[in-house]
Amino acid sequence: MKSFILTVILTCAAVGAASAQAPDGLPLDAAVGECFAEVVTPDSVEKITERVIETKASFEIRTIPAKYETVQERVLVREGTTVYKSVPAVYKTVAEDVEIEPGITKTVMKQVLVEPARVIEEVIEPKYEMIEVEKLVAEAREERIEIPATYKTVERYVPIGGTTQWLPVLCEANASAQKIAEIQTALSEAGHPLVVDGKFGPKTFAAMKAYQAEQGLPVGLLTVSTVERLGVSL
Repeated sequence: MKSFILTVILTCAAVGAASAQAPDGLPLDAAVGECFAEVVTPDSVEKITERVIETKASFEIRTIPAKYETVQERVLVREGTTVYKSVPAVYKTVAEDVEIEPGITKTVMKQVLVEPARVIEEVIEPKYEMIEVEKLVAEAREERIEIPATYKTVERYVPIGGTTQWLPVLCEANASAQKIAEIQTALSEAGHPLVVDGKFGPKTFAAMKAYQAEQGLPVGLLTVSTVERLGVSL
């Protein structure tokens, strides 16, 4: 609050001091602690329209997850191989006449080889099956998303010309935090939204000047006339 309100001139002369010196227009009978400032009352105000930035251009980093798809894939279940098998010899029993003595024969049974033993080769084909698998289509990545600035159209009032005069204003001596909070509430209700915190900061100062310009009041300091116009008691 000090950076804005303490720009006024604080009169501390005693009432009735005939020899007191004061700038032209400053009351000589001002009470001790009463605050005055030289302010300009505009001759007129002009409403202008401006296009201002509402939100600045920015960006955000967005994580894009990996992308997968389900596909059918032919997979080997069993490898092909070659098996070797032993096949035993094949025999058969046959009757054969054998001469025992001259002119005398005897029939005997004996085995005769039909097929010799051997090894055979058996080829077993590989076995495949179709299964569903998750296949990576795109790797996870980070993406920078540009967010453009947004704009809005606002109206404000600009004072034109004006006359200079000394007027009573609020200052540290007569502006408590509670009083500033009341003024902030009144400014908000008048169309200049503020956080009501009892502190006369830059936003409150800007809202006050805008209200003063709209109302044709002296602009730039928290004058008593501004407070009264807002309906705030002193």
